[in-house]
Amino acid sequence: MISPRELDALLESYLGLESLEVIEELLECCGASIDTRALPILRRRLGEETARAPELSARGYLRMHEKSAQLMASLTALMTALEE
Repeated sequence: MISPRELDALLESYLGLESLEVIEELLECCGASIDTRALPILRRRLGEETARAPELSARGYLRMHEKSAQLMASLTALMTALEE
């Protein structure tokens, strides 16, 4: 089981990588506390980034591809923690 401090660190890492549009969507869904209600949004974002990453790499957008990879890793860790 993940501790509240570890969850806060995962959230901070994820939100630092995410767009304001998605952050607003999460706030509308969950309020100031991200919980399991956010899982559908997080799953959708993971799917979007997974689909987008190969295109970024193919076009030579290395920094954007790196950020996408970081976002996917952060999403995966956060979803795992919320599902526990």
